[in-house]
Amino acid sequence: MMPDKQRIAARFAAAVPHYNHHAGAQRMIHNELDRLLACHAPKHVAKILEIGCGTGLFSRMLAQRFPQAKLVLNDLNAACVPDWQHDRPSETEYRFGDAEQIDLGSGYNIIASASALQWLENPTAFVKRAAQMLVSDGLLVFNTFTPDNLHPIRTLTGSGLHYPTQAEWTDWLNRDYDIISLEQRTITLVFDSPRDVLRHLQYTGVTATNADFVWTKQRLQAFEAQYRDHHVLPDSRVGLDYTPLYVAARKKPTTCRLPFKAA
Repeated sequence: MMPDKQRIAARFAAAVPHYNHHAGAQRMIHNELDRLLACHAPKHVAKILEIGCGTGLFSRMLAQRFPQAKLVLNDLNAACVPDWQHDRPSETEYRFGDAEQIDLGSGYNIIASASALQWLENPTAFVKRAAQMLVSDGLLVFNTFTPDNLHPIRTLTGSGLHYPTQAEWTDWLNRDYDIISLEQRTITLVFDSPRDVLRHLQYTGVTATNADFVWTKQRLQAFEAQYRDHHVLPDSRVGLDYTPLYVAARKKPTTCRLPFKAA
């Protein structure tokens, strides 16, 4: 399913007041991305672009790890201005709008994104464009998700995003980057009931997929029964799996070729 950018922005805007409290999986993802940055970031980092900054949870980590760097933060939702950024106003710039359409600048040492690139319409083109925005040997660090992500939701509701495979990402990245790390993990969240699963998805903005799906009383009852049939845990609670794919890739150095001279 192709993402509806206006719907995405509206759903995430509605989730902002609840997001940080319910973003347990996202915090684990941020920690893993921060680990990749600790291992692979260039020695000199002057300028960083973050795609899909949201409420600023990962942005804060970037600011703490690279306190001297200028942060350029992008998000679809213009209301996403975290409170902490007022402590470093001269080092923080916002470029709100569709990251696939607007001018995001260039000269970045790092381009980072946490749980946002799955909403792109054309990830192939964006990966190539990111290479053009990076300096030579600049670092691209992000996570997306594999086709198994939130599998019970897709199965029981018939709606969900299209997630490219690890092999597809590898093919796209190899054209302009040297892949440093590409790993899939599984994060299992546990809830008291299937209805709590739906509430979690709503409060983290993940429900911005199918505008035509309406929760009737009968659909909700069927969903709860089927979810318990297939995803119940030994303690009678239910699980939900996120399957993040973590990527760290360095832009291939630009090579200068001397003109051919005949003997």
